[in-house]
Amino acid sequence: MAQGMTQVISVFERVGLGGGGKIKAVYHRMNALAEMAECQPILLNLDHSVNQRINFAALQASGVVALRVEMRTLPQMCRAVADRHGVQPFDGFPVYDQRERDGNKEVYLQAGVPVMQDRTKQTAIGRVTKRILPQEETAREYTLIDGVLEQMVQRNADGTTETTDYVDALPLRWTKTQGRAFVIGRNLITDTICRMPRIHGQNLFQMIEWGRSVVFFDGITSAYLSPVTRARRALFLHADHRGPDGQIVPRSKFLLENFKGEAIITSTQVHKRQIEADVTPAAPLHVIPHFCEGVGADAAGGARQHLVTVSRLDLVGKPIDECIRAFASLMHDFPQVDYLIYGVGTGQAALEDLIVELGCGARVRLEGYTTDPVGVFQGAIASVYPTTTEGFGLSILEALANGCPVVSYDVNYGPRQMIKSGHNGELVPRGDVAAIAVALRRVLEDPAHYQAGTGHGLERYTRAAYVANYRAFVCGMIDAPLDTQPEM
Repeated sequence: MAQGMTQVISVFERVGLGGGGKIKAVYHRMNALAEMAECQPILLNLDHSVNQRINFAALQASGVVALRVEMRTLPQMCRAVADRHGVQPFDGFPVYDQRERDGNKEVYLQAGVPVMQDRTKQTAIGRVTKRILPQEETAREYTLIDGVLEQMVQRNADGTTETTDYVDALPLRWTKTQGRAFVIGRNLITDTICRMPRIHGQNLFQMIEWGRSVVFFDGITSAYLSPVTRARRALFLHADHRGPDGQIVPRSKFLLENFKGEAIITSTQVHKRQIEADVTPAAPLHVIPHFCEGVGADAAGGARQHLVTVSRLDLVGKPIDECIRAFASLMHDFPQVDYLIYGVGTGQAALEDLIVELGCGARVRLEGYTTDPVGVFQGAIASVYPTTTEGFGLSILEALANGCPVVSYDVNYGPRQMIKSGHNGELVPRGDVAAIAVALRRVLEDPAHYQAGTGHGLERYTRAAYVANYRAFVCGMIDAPLDTQPEM
């Protein structure tokens, strides 16, 4: 890292090729930071698997994540510490005196006996080799990238799986799981055994040498690592701290009042004021609004057709089923308009059943995950965005910025801040299917009126404003004293 450059790190549990508004917001942040010569954006992935690196390469190849953004896994962040502790590289592969190749399979023999077998394929991150040792009694599979050992997975007869993570062939982390449940772990740098998954994560995380860094924790899932982080720390709240019933969520309250760090961030002034009224935050509150490409685009655009929803299929937080019922009640009055739903999630089977039950399969379609939400909104008459609780609602901003009015539930904070009923969309009472139908009818009867109003009030969400906000925040953070000493 160049002298004076600041590492700006976002912590991920793992990287997927999909993702909702929160994931998009984090990618936007890293891409904006990639435009700043004084910052080095890093995605810190807690998962060390090779598939994670392949996923990240795909995100960069598709343009979702800027090429200047780096991804490092948690073990990779501890590489220098492992050297100082004298961790020795793995040297357990057998010697051989002969090699035989058959397509992508290569067999290694010693005195005519197979001792090792490789299957190799070329990927976006290099040559990935899956290696087995036929003479081993336990089912083990070693994974190498360009000939360097990265991971070993051992599947046991009792149903448990042991995973050893390597960096440049140095063994740094061992974990045993049953199914997806954590059983036990070991920090192989210090030989420390951990019997709880969060302690296992903290044990390795506290060894990172951060240098000049600002670390973002996005929501509750990774914030448990903040107490052991020797860097400036910021918590970004992507969701409301109140639940769908309007009550303060206990774990959100605990996090806000006990976060170990120097700043807490939300995306709206309204949410900031509500937090200050409800709890006593453990760190100063900041507001950094999201942005969207296309702010200020011509609302008329090209030909528009159909209603759309772009959302994860989670029927508790995003009751798309209610929108399907509303559309089914009026679809015969608008025969040229279909309802297209983009996303994946646990509610997909229930939605499929509902579409069959209502007999609207010819007009309501589940289109799967889209990598081009902007294109979806640019071609849609309107977006339907059901949500029971919302910190911001990036899909609302994406729709409006691309000339697509939005029908949404009247909930804090993004819908109320961005949607003006009768102007650029409609706000309806949460869970009121009849009201959704009325709102959809209003928009479909006069789409040009609603589309013409979509650009109003979006000036605060430009990319230039977003980059400036993050530059000011990072500069302020790096000069601030650390709030507390890291603790376990």
